[in-house]
Amino acid sequence: MHNGVTPTTAARVPGAWAALSLLLTINLFNYIDRQVLSAVLPKLKRDGTLFDPADPALNTKLGLLTTAFMVAYMLLSPVFARAGDRFRRWWVVGVGVVLWSLASGSSGLASAYLMLLLMRCFVGVGEAAYGPIAPAMISDLFAVQRRGQIMAIFYAAIPVGSALGFVLGGVLADLFDWRHAFWVTYLGLIPGLLCFVMREPPRGAVPKDAPRYFDVLRELRGNRSFVLCCAGMTCTTFVLGGVAVWVPEYIFQREARFALTGEVLAKLGTESKYLSLQGERLIPEAVTDKLRPAADGRAIPYLEFVELLKAHLAPAEVRNYSEYLTDAATTAGSMTTGRIGLIFGAIVVISGLVATLVGGWFGDYLRNHRVRGAYFHAAGWTTILAWPFFLAMLFLPFPAAWGVLFGAVFFLFFNTGPANTILANVSRSSIRATAFAINILIIHVLGDAISPTVIGAIADLADLHTAFLIVSVLILVGGGLWVAGSRSLDADTRRATEADENPPGA
Repeated sequence: MHNGVTPTTAARVPGAWAALSLLLTINLFNYIDRQVLSAVLPKLKRDGTLFDPADPALNTKLGLLTTAFMVAYMLLSPVFARAGDRFRRWWVVGVGVVLWSLASGSSGLASAYLMLLLMRCFVGVGEAAYGPIAPAMISDLFAVQRRGQIMAIFYAAIPVGSALGFVLGGVLADLFDWRHAFWVTYLGLIPGLLCFVMREPPRGAVPKDAPRYFDVLRELRGNRSFVLCCAGMTCTTFVLGGVAVWVPEYIFQREARFALTGEVLAKLGTESKYLSLQGERLIPEAVTDKLRPAADGRAIPYLEFVELLKAHLAPAEVRNYSEYLTDAATTAGSMTTGRIGLIFGAIVVISGLVATLVGGWFGDYLRNHRVRGAYFHAAGWTTILAWPFFLAMLFLPFPAAWGVLFGAVFFLFFNTGPANTILANVSRSSIRATAFAINILIIHVLGDAISPTVIGAIADLADLHTAFLIVSVLILVGGGLWVAGSRSLDADTRRATEADENPPGA
């Protein structure tokens, strides 16, 4: 049966742009939340109430914060997607957005590592109710001929939201502390509550008996375009998800400079931010006395500064006071958490936004000019182009490295619209939310659910530079998989479109 107007032949259905605007806003908050954690990682890492700076598994634990979110997100996405295929979708989305906004804001209230880990899990639960349903709703609102551009508009929230997350997180962490950065995400409650007053969009062909989950899985397993698109997205999601978490810390380690001087040690006993409300020193004078022999004024990078502290202080003193010492010893003009967030955020929002929008337009342009496998070509070749730019960022000095990082981000975001358009076009309307949920499950379980922890573990064994170098190979693999999918795309799209226009029993 058909439920109202379908977008297979119509340009769009009534209320399509209003629905797209709200979903776009929600997606914006989605990525602000994700990247706030990445932006505050340098500050969070040095919070002695949550972490021991001398812990040999410190980076692994930090990576687990993102992994915990992703595990909850990917495991529950199929559950909520099935609910979206059966029940009122705006209500399912609204519940998810309200839940994740509460959990994200409450991350700033964590008083222990396990509490913070639990809050990140609940963020994943909330986003699972939104992630697979939103693109399926958009596909039901707009015609196949325009889906590339519409998906690009929707996914433009990724670079914009990510950039805002980096900027807001970094700046607020510098001005106040890392906790304030999370409190901003409570604002996501506003669009979440608006979901409950939205008009439910029509679906395409909805059979009386919706296919079972494993029947959908078997159907999609035989869909070559869907399989190769998922594989390519898994590779790039592994890289993007892991690198996005660690790049602020990587740049901080490379570019931040610290110097111990007599003036630095003196202000630890005089400036208000290093004193309690009663005016007592937060760092005992006995601790600063131990550091006086090392107060030679040399500007050194972060990792060398940590080794200096370890050489002169007891492990408990390093754990309790390194955050204050790092803050006080930062040299004038040094790269800081806020400055990294501001520059990297600007790169992401400019290059990522332009690439996402142009990528969607370019995929539609190739398709409308009858290029075989257009969306796969648009995604694949540009992803391959990202690899040399990423490698150059690892070896060029700053500020030149910022320029090639801009290029790497541009080409890595270019595939966003085309890849998601492939998923929408090769899956039938009645199973589309479940298809997106299966894609979410696959790309996260093998991608960014594990990559932050994997990168952190490699960094614990070697360093972040080595970790980035190793995972960069997956950029080439992902691009190659997308190019390989170009031969089957047109046939798979045609089968899905015909199934929507001629549903069983229609």
